Amino acid sequence: MKKIFVKVTLTLLVLLMVCAAVSCKRDDPTPDGMQNVSAANSDAFYHLYVPENWISQTSAGISGARVSNTDTSNVTVTMYFPDVEMTPAEYWENRCAPSYGKVLSELEVIAESCIDTKLGGLDARQYVFKGLLDGVSYQFLQIIVVKGNVLYTLTYTATAENYDKHLETVESIRSNFTFA
Repeated sequence: MKKIFVKVTLTLLVLLMVCAAVSCKRDDPTPDGMQNVSAANSDAFYHLYVPENWISQTSAGISGARVSNTDTSNVTVTMYFPDVEMTPAEYWENRCAPSYGKVLSELEVIAESCIDTKLGGLDARQYVFKGLLDGVSYQFLQIIVVKGNVLYTLTYTATAENYDKHLETVESIRSNFTFA
């Protein structure tokens, strides 16, 4: 009788340990192979996930990461709190495009790549453009979305020769972006 009691007790103990191990599954929503690089003060608003091997360059409310020290292609997320309501198109036309026009020479918007898309499950607008900065040709993909009173902008920046190389990864970053 004592042996049966010990066996039952040990069996229940093993089952309890298995149940405890299963219930301790990962609560972290970070997708496999990625890292969360959201700025500390931005983590309450959104989560930006990038490949684990990218280098975080998050600072002062701007979340982001770059590919490496030699390939500075990067993705950033910024937030803008306008005084008046704006659509992504109004924000692009009234704020972004004029600002880029002042910084980039030979600014060219690639109209056929400017499309409606989603970011964090919300309707968004994508803009693709290129220009020269200090004699170097850059290409950009920018996705703008409105949530509440805030405009969120996810921007991919790369030299023209590296732009296509990371588009698949940028799509993964976009599709894994979530609002808190």
